[in-house]
Amino acid sequence: MNLGTRRMAAPKKRTSATGEETQARIVAATIRTLRNEGIRGTSARAIAREGDFNQALIFYHFGSVDDLVIAAVAELSNKRMQRHKARLEEAERLSDLIRIARLLNAEDRADDNMTVLTQAFAGARGDTDMGPKLYDELEPWNRMLAESIRRTLGSSPLATAVPHERIAQAIGALFLGIELLDDLDPERANAEELFDTLEPLATMLESLLDSPLLQSLTPPDA
Repeated sequence: MNLGTRRMAAPKKRTSATGEETQARIVAATIRTLRNEGIRGTSARAIAREGDFNQALIFYHFGSVDDLVIAAVAELSNKRMQRHKARLEEAERLSDLIRIARLLNAEDRADDNMTVLTQAFAGARGDTDMGPKLYDELEPWNRMLAESIRRTLGSSPLATAVPHERIAQAIGALFLGIELLDDLDPERANAEELFDTLEPLATMLESLLDSPLLQSLTPPDA
């Protein structure tokens, strides 16, 4: 990212409760700035103005605006993970998983969480240092979703052949991509159209997994 002076060497040494509170305040202001101003407007000055603190605190606690954006994405991702995990564990079938994913996506969009993520990722495009770090913040969510897909599909021969991790990554990419599409064309409900497509596909796959022929191929102790 190249948004003015972004990197200044600074020790990250404060560990007191007051320091942690200050860091949380800076991270919260960064999330709000990404949400309201986009990545182009997310500078040290804009974040400090949003949080009503001296911008020097950003470099003291985080070293650079880039590292602060990574910390903000990590914070947002952790909160999403906690909420999503509890809901995804309720899914017993693939159709349940799609229904819950629709609700979670709607909540994320209502809170502008997807806007924050897409803006951060857009800013890291082509950045060989920041990009991989941001990608790593998505991996726990991808693994959680992959496990949910594996659990809801069961242990049939077809289900065990499904590349759960790749499907989870594809879904994450779809969510980010759809948010960008809706930003370009707000009149279209791309996310809703995606889930409208996925729901009947999930029902069809469930019918296939439940078919007597496929069930007969499943080992008794599976």
